[in-house]
Amino acid sequence: MANEKKSTGEKAIARKKRLTVHDVARQAGVSTGTVSRVINNVPGVGEDVARRVRAAIDDLGWLPNIAAQNIRASTSRMIGFIFSDIRNPLYATMTKGAEGVFGPRGYLLVSSSSDGRMEREVNLIDLFRRRRADGLILTIADEDCPEVRSAIARSGISFVMLERALGDEATSISADHYGGTRQAVEHLKQMGHRRIAMITGGRGTLVMRERLRALEDAMAAGKLDPDPDLLRLDSFDAEYGYQQVQMLMGKKEPPTAILCLGVRLLPGVVSGLQNMGKTFPGDVSLICSNDTETASILTPPITAIRYDAHMLGRMAAAVLLEQIDQKGGKPEVKKFEIPTELVLRESVRRI
Repeated sequence: MANEKKSTGEKAIARKKRLTVHDVARQAGVSTGTVSRVINNVPGVGEDVARRVRAAIDDLGWLPNIAAQNIRASTSRMIGFIFSDIRNPLYATMTKGAEGVFGPRGYLLVSSSSDGRMEREVNLIDLFRRRRADGLILTIADEDCPEVRSAIARSGISFVMLERALGDEATSISADHYGGTRQAVEHLKQMGHRRIAMITGGRGTLVMRERLRALEDAMAAGKLDPDPDLLRLDSFDAEYGYQQVQMLMGKKEPPTAILCLGVRLLPGVVSGLQNMGKTFPGDVSLICSNDTETASILTPPITAIRYDAHMLGRMAAAVLLEQIDQKGGKPEVKKFEIPTELVLRESVRRI
């Protein structure tokens, strides 16, 4: 009798293991295609129908074989996001924005930091290719790097550039860094400043080019020439900000204002000034980019260039999904920008 019961139990387990999408469809009274759309979060299924499908899945204890489904559909439902520095909190905000778009569509977003190294960027792109990723969001360290561009081309994966650009080769999504920087420089000029320094990083990127172009154009509009020695353009690291602000303020003719353009630079710049016994705006006016909590809680609070990093992530995800949904053909290359604004606080004085 015991053996008979055991056999019956084993048969029940076997039947449960053999459950398929057809069983779920039968119990819910829908087609297998409808079940597939529900489990993959594809739009177009009524809420009542979706509720019946989910109830059938729960009642039967069915676990869909996602890997098998993806192989049959030639999709992984995975998106890769490669960015240059995991220490930059803006990437966390962008990731959250992108997840809000990908999640409801049944996509998994996998974020990876390259630490700004070309070799790692190439390896990550190749890895996502081997894992059959459906799309990539790329914030690479150097847009002109031939090895990275080659890796992107051979991947064959739909992709968009976030805060980066590849000219006419790819769609880009970014903040209006030219407009934001130009507005900041014009404000400093209105407050009487002529010796304006810039501390930032990102050589070989759209962000650097636009910021530098804005500074040069704003100065030229006032018939002023930027002093090349006031341009410190080699890193976003806090240590770099600390070193460079001390070098700038130690000059015989120091700047009267500094543009600190980088989230991680700001603590270094502020610490460097404090170590020298300098204050802002008493000894030097200060404007930062990427209006973070740090800028608003320091004393005095810092005037900042603000843009919505969460929206950048959402926009990058939406544009990429549009490309993926086209399924074939070269996508139209577009350029998207979100606006910036200058948030006036207490770190700039009139001279």
